[in-house]
Amino acid sequence: MDSRTLHTRLAALVVGAAVAVVAVVCAFVLFPNQATVREGIDYGYVYSGTKSSSVDFVESALTDESLIVFGSSEFSTPRRVVPQVPGQVFGTADYGVRLMLVGEAFDQSLWHTMALGAFEGAGIPQRKVAIIATPGWFTDGGQDADTFGTRFSYSLYRAFAANPHVPDDAKAYVRKRLLEQGIDEVTVNAAAPTLPQDYLNGWVIGALDDLKLRQGLVEVRGKGTELVDAAEPAVPDFAAMRAEAAKMGAEKSTTNDWGLEDAFYREQLEPALPDLKDSRAGETYSDTPEYDDLSCFLDVADACGVKVLVVLAPESGPYYDYIGIDAETRKGCYDRVREVVASHKAQLADFSEREYEKYFLFDIVHFGWTGWIDVEQSLYEFARDGA
Repeated sequence: MDSRTLHTRLAALVVGAAVAVVAVVCAFVLFPNQATVREGIDYGYVYSGTKSSSVDFVESALTDESLIVFGSSEFSTPRRVVPQVPGQVFGTADYGVRLMLVGEAFDQSLWHTMALGAFEGAGIPQRKVAIIATPGWFTDGGQDADTFGTRFSYSLYRAFAANPHVPDDAKAYVRKRLLEQGIDEVTVNAAAPTLPQDYLNGWVIGALDDLKLRQGLVEVRGKGTELVDAAEPAVPDFAAMRAEAAKMGAEKSTTNDWGLEDAFYREQLEPALPDLKDSRAGETYSDTPEYDDLSCFLDVADACGVKVLVVLAPESGPYYDYIGIDAETRKGCYDRVREVVASHKAQLADFSEREYEKYFLFDIVHFGWTGWIDVEQSLYEFARDGA
């Protein structure tokens, strides 16, 4: 290669790098920093993985009355189907409790452990959180690596690893689990750097993740609702809410004996039923690291002095009987979750015995009309205890 060609290539490389730097700088200028929130807007009920992965945004959006609730796809239930969802109950009245829903579909105990450590480092109002644990997390084999990879948050893990309150053994456990779940070692090391190259990789990966979150938060900011702030918080009448919810559930589930929402049953479940009979008869809910992941979540909470309410959700008894996961197998899952909770300082709101109760779920796994009201009552009482 002659000197002219070499100089030309070096010049092109320099120009390309300069253009890339300018593009990144312009992007950072274009998109507000993560901590930017609109005054008087409530973002707690926005269903968003981007929101849930941004420590700075959530911290800015929290109030003194906020209770962080970790969960997954139950937060996606639309109000038009189940008007009793948290955004409708707590988001349209001031009861002295505001929920900050964190998580989306496929976020399970390992993800929530990272999120808890990350948010604890930023500050948690009244040192209380809740987590909704569902049996679907505890299926044999655990969550597959590809699914976990779509929800892994570098920013959450970095903040988790940097939190001095999180015990070293919990950090070691999470690191091991991330590697088992297919997160590459370069990324894991970059979030908890020890070598020069780790710091460099961390700067690059962190900058790209920050930019991605900034972009995503533009949409999140447009979905917030007006913050309801009364001079004196009202006291919720859960009994009246539940009576209305039961009535609504009966009106919306007229096509089946399981108490499931008509459109879901008719359009999604009924056509598939012939192929589903005993289709999961081999499931044991035992061969999974998920119980240890949940235990690690509670270990972190105990070490950090954070009180936890674990909400144990049921599955649809009639449906799971039909597909071959019998009541005894499901009981084994519930029992193990209870054992994990009992070995820590957490409280338990146990709804596992509601598997056969109509209207508690609107589909086969997600809270329905009466289910959400009962869960919301447990969250309210936990948040207000000692207030």
